[in-house]
Amino acid sequence: MDPAVKKETGYIAIWVVLLSLVMEAVFLLVRKWDLSVLFGNLGGAAIAIGSFFLMALTVARALEKGKPEEAAAKVKATAMVRLAGCALLCVLLIAVFKTNIYATVIPLLFPRGGIAFRPLIDRKRGVESPGTEGSDLID
Repeated sequence: MDPAVKKETGYIAIWVVLLSLVMEAVFLLVRKWDLSVLFGNLGGAAIAIGSFFLMALTVARALEKGKPEEAAAKVKATAMVRLAGCALLCVLLIAVFKTNIYATVIPLLFPRGGIAFRPLIDRKRGVESPGTEGSDLID
């Protein structure tokens, strides 16, 4: 397995865990916490990390075999399958295991938070973020 896939998945997993802890704290503060929140959060976090891992693995394998344009097309083609799989797993968690709807679905947004903060963290550490050259939004 590509070391970059492991590294990036680990980075996203850390963000998902941190944001999951924040979400658990919010449920506690508003006095809506119960075991369905905990299990929904655990399931949703696992789905989010798994989805990111599959996407990163797809990108790495597609880049090994072809040009970046072909890799982008392959990732785009598999995105709907990953999205459908995530939705199916969430429905299964909610319907069968009676997890909290919000605690199950919200963690799916956490990888985006990690991705959004990556350029800021890299810049503070003095590391150039890959693929951000010439980006007006980041520079």
